[in-house]
Amino acid sequence: MFEVTLVIVPPGGGEADYSLRMNVPTLPRAGDYISVLRSGAAPKDDQHVGSEDFLVRRVWWTFDFPDDGQMTHTAGEGPVGKVEQIGVECEFAIGHYSSEAHKKGAGSGALKFDASAY
Repeated sequence: MFEVTLVIVPPGGGEADYSLRMNVPTLPRAGDYISVLRSGAAPKDDQHVGSEDFLVRRVWWTFDFPDDGQMTHTAGEGPVGKVEQIGVECEFAIGHYSSEAHKKGAGSGALKFDASAY
């Protein structure tokens, strides 16, 4: 499993509106559809019944490298970096089961999921 942060941006991109941390079995790719169903608390009202839907724009990788200051290393003996964070930039989209509140928040410029779910 990977832990990623879904970074939610307006249709067409721009400053992040909010983010959600998720565990995923594989990394989403540009063009993938993401639907979020919130569990736990009951919806505030009928406007919040349904999904929040997004289209993946790009994946941002942040790495940490333990730089030891040396210019060269023997093959296979140098320091190895690791992934610090994986950000998945997603823009608002309208899906088949989007809540009315999500549709309103997405605005008129939001892309729509294709008619086929397959």
